Amino acid sequence: MINFDGICYSRYKDVPEQLLFHLTNLPVHTHHLLSFKGQISLLEAHYFSIMAALRQSRVEIPMQYSLNFFQEQMEQLTDYLTLNDEVQCFSLKFYRTHNLTSDNVVSQIYFVMQLHEISWGVTDLDLTLYKDHYVYANEYSNLFQTNASLHNLCQVFAYENGFGAALLLNNYRRLVESTHGAVFLFHEGKIQTPALSEGTVDAVLRKALIDFLNKESEWEVIETEIPIFSIQQAQEVFLISSLKGWTQINQFRKKKFKKVISELIYGKFLAHLKS
Repeated sequence: MINFDGICYSRYKDVPEQLLFHLTNLPVHTHHLLSFKGQISLLEAHYFSIMAALRQSRVEIPMQYSLNFFQEQMEQLTDYLTLNDEVQCFSLKFYRTHNLTSDNVVSQIYFVMQLHEISWGVTDLDLTLYKDHYVYANEYSNLFQTNASLHNLCQVFAYENGFGAALLLNNYRRLVESTHGAVFLFHEGKIQTPALSEGTVDAVLRKALIDFLNKESEWEVIETEIPIFSIQQAQEVFLISSLKGWTQINQFRKKKFKKVISELIYGKFLAHLKS
């Protein structure tokens, strides 16, 4: 089931041709939201994140794009599906209604929304480092869409070399994020994660986890610059994203990691998301 700008279709071949034509362009913004048994988690935070990203993308935002509007659109899709799994993921993409020209440089947009039943649990993977290309350490990199193609290339690199996930660096050769979302390092009672100024994606789930840990845990979370050698000094490494779920790292190069703290945090944070 696909929701094209407020109208639901059971399959792509039912969508009018003039709407499908716009899908040949890259989306202006892509966003993913988690739903537990039909209840959307962190909806308000996601809404404000979407609006901020669209404003940064310099598009004309329709007046009807309110919080209640998006909630209604998601509920339309939920009504069409039988929710057999506990966790679902809403995929929300925004496209321009026309190609930009010198006479018309600000475009209107429309959205395409889909709901997928996914496996959002704990995965154990080995980690590698991708150094062929770099993420620029600036605010534009905080948008998911900016480096989406680089993330895909990085994932292919990991797969071809026999690894489950890979780390990306910024133009200062410091840690930014991973193919499986935001990166968190646990070492000596503290949790480190790359700061937004390093170029990491400003994901709602990342911020929610940081806020949760600062309020509910005994461990201090530090958003900072992280050089490569800090990874091998860490006791535990874990990754998080809406699409990939919670990933615990077994090994990076010759360093093997524990998983005690990350498993504890996962259980508590998942309960928080469901509530």
